[in-house]
Amino acid sequence: MLDIRTNRRDFIRVGGLGLGYLSLSDAIFAEDTISSNDKSVVWVWLGGGPTQFETFHAPTDPVPDTHSSVSDVVTHSNGLAFGGLFKNLIKRGDNLTAVNSFSHGDSSHRQATHWMMTGHRNPKRETTADSEFPGHGAIISSVFGSNHPKNGMPAYVKQGKIEGEQPAFLGGANKPFDPSNKENLIPKVAIDRLKDRKQLLGLFDSKRKFFSNQANSFEKIGDQAYNVVLGNAKDAFDLDQEDEKVRERYGKGGVGDQMLLARRLAQFGSKFVTVHYGGWDMHGNIKKALEGRVPPIDKALSAFVDDIYNMGMSKDVLLVVTGEFGRTRLNANSGRDHWPSITPMLLSGGDYEHGRVIGKADKGYYPTDQKIGPIDLAATLFDHFSIDAKIQRMDQAGRPRYLLDGDGQVIL
Repeated sequence: MLDIRTNRRDFIRVGGLGLGYLSLSDAIFAEDTISSNDKSVVWVWLGGGPTQFETFHAPTDPVPDTHSSVSDVVTHSNGLAFGGLFKNLIKRGDNLTAVNSFSHGDSSHRQATHWMMTGHRNPKRETTADSEFPGHGAIISSVFGSNHPKNGMPAYVKQGKIEGEQPAFLGGANKPFDPSNKENLIPKVAIDRLKDRKQLLGLFDSKRKFFSNQANSFEKIGDQAYNVVLGNAKDAFDLDQEDEKVRERYGKGGVGDQMLLARRLAQFGSKFVTVHYGGWDMHGNIKKALEGRVPPIDKALSAFVDDIYNMGMSKDVLLVVTGEFGRTRLNANSGRDHWPSITPMLLSGGDYEHGRVIGKADKGYYPTDQKIGPIDLAATLFDHFSIDAKIQRMDQAGRPRYLLDGDGQVIL
């Protein structure tokens, strides 16, 4: 892992490395960051509302057929019970924690996703596009700085759009970097006086002396800006640098590539990486849907967990696997509808104790012990990164706002 110690005043924020397009004054003279660390989060989003019955909270006691898993149930001696299609992941049970009492009560896809991604229920129920609350990744980016000071790695990287990822009052500098846009892998800086971004990019690509000359005009940018703009961040995104056997362990293509990329990004210094693996809104014929959806993620998650523990990354990398809510008992279409009283969640790494189940729910999947919610998940992220729970940032109106606004309890 990389040793990162920086102050945002000491380096330029670079638009093409995940920061949006800023005026140069905004890019340079933003709020101070705190001393960084080697911690990262890989956030795997099972968009659509994953079924708890067939993922990480499978029923083990006798229940009616409508409340049973449509697949076999596989268990671990520590109490974990997964749907049978997670046959590889359950073998890593000593390094996994299932949260069986996570609940929030919102059955709307957009609203529940926003709540999970920000720790806040959005008061603007009609839309989440202009939410006043920043997403977890944007918060981490604002706290530690938007780019790695040595190699230009973006702090916040997304693989697929997730509702609630927005930076809100933290500003465009903290938007997630999207590697699916190949142009984003070409370093570039946006300066508000140069309205044609392509012209500016051309200057950087063909005449690096431009930046060298301009650096003399900005007292604290020079060397660090070179590290950001001309660093080796692109190498992290090149999966061809991995051995073919590693690619096969994760599963080539799709979510396998996404999880392998997430591991590489954490190694290179990214702080918050999302992987969106959707398709879990299974209102009909859930058995067939799961047979197509689970095996790739079972394989990819298993390889990821193996790697972070075998490569000495487990204390620094926290894996979060969840979705916006769980599912009901079987309906008339052999599917499952929305059930916000329980949200399946799996955690690994992060220098926490694993190999256990946290919380309980009854046979109807209502929490009965240690009810946990989105603000507790946010508090856990703050704990993992050693961020002061009382840290504040100014909003657009100049008012101080708590980045963790609530009394959350660390889950692990």
